[in-house]
Amino acid sequence: MRRPFLFAVVSIAAAFWGLALALAWIDPFAVYSWGPGPRLKSGDEYSMRSKPYLVDAVAKSADIDTIFVGGSTGHFYTAQMMQEILPGTIRAFNLSYSGPAHPDREVVQRLLLEHSHAHRFILEASWNYMVPKQTQVVSTAFPIYLYDNVWWNDLRAVNWETIKLSVALLRSKPLWIDAWAPAREYEGYRRRYDVLHGQDAIADFKGYISRNKASIDTPSKLTCESMDALGDGLVPFVRALAKRGAEVDVLLPAYSWFMYYWTSETDKRMLSRPSLLNDLLVMRHCLVHTLDGLPGVRIFAFDDVPGLASDMRNYFDPGHLYNPEANRYVLQSIVRNEHRLTRDNVEARNAAMRLDVIQYEFTNEKVWATPP
Repeated sequence: MRRPFLFAVVSIAAAFWGLALALAWIDPFAVYSWGPGPRLKSGDEYSMRSKPYLVDAVAKSADIDTIFVGGSTGHFYTAQMMQEILPGTIRAFNLSYSGPAHPDREVVQRLLLEHSHAHRFILEASWNYMVPKQTQVVSTAFPIYLYDNVWWNDLRAVNWETIKLSVALLRSKPLWIDAWAPAREYEGYRRRYDVLHGQDAIADFKGYISRNKASIDTPSKLTCESMDALGDGLVPFVRALAKRGAEVDVLLPAYSWFMYYWTSETDKRMLSRPSLLNDLLVMRHCLVHTLDGLPGVRIFAFDDVPGLASDMRNYFDPGHLYNPEANRYVLQSIVRNEHRLTRDNVEARNAAMRLDVIQYEFTNEKVWATPP
């Protein structure tokens, strides 16, 4: 009885190790030096869920000249938009993924600095750069085990999707599987948009504002030094890119003004931070005073565009802009050098934004369109 059982166990283990070695030799994620090299489809054919698996492939694709790096709020700046709007961009890729944290951002930044030949980077500076880096935890959706130096961690990538990706590469097809198509994600955004613009949701949103008017101006306790995820992460990355001659545009997401009221209440399902408004204004100040003036580096913010952040009709939830025309406008404004934050204007822009949010009354009326 024991010998057949032992034989079965050994056979299964041998088969697993044989499969793992075969997948490592094929190297579908382009993490090793001996692989066939990355073959990617257009960036817009990949879901946000797939992006964490593509970091090495994107970094090592010599023909990608423009890279957008951000979180879920940056996902809607498509490769096609960038290729149509940004001068000199022939092939762009949006490497944004959901829930970025300091440890995985370090991986992305390291690989881009080591391998990428892109001449332009758009880097999203989202609210979680304010969170102390030691408290940030890698999302289970990010396969950080693919990017460390512990070879046996790569065994965690042995699964049916990796097998299908490897077969595609052996057939000289791009690194892509049906499960990575973005259609289902976009359907989810639309469903959420419809739900959050129903009458019940609107009444709920108005309640948030009335309940939190007294706390919306909660003072920030942050300093530039305390935001170590910013000072030890984004800032040195920008400096390193600028040093090698890349164009770097730092983009502050245009969160809805309602979001600052929405996050004032304690709720385990979402960000809870009554001081979020003033915390973000401190972060803007620190970014500008640290990075403004570096060659090739600019900082942009669009919270002051009339009718955009003030109207929830442009969002599928309080933090996520859902308006392709607004995304195109942001890129066009970057080209025109408009809506920049500089040392000369950041304090006045911050004061204006603070007043706008404090005086805000809930609005859900009109989808924003580019002014004539």
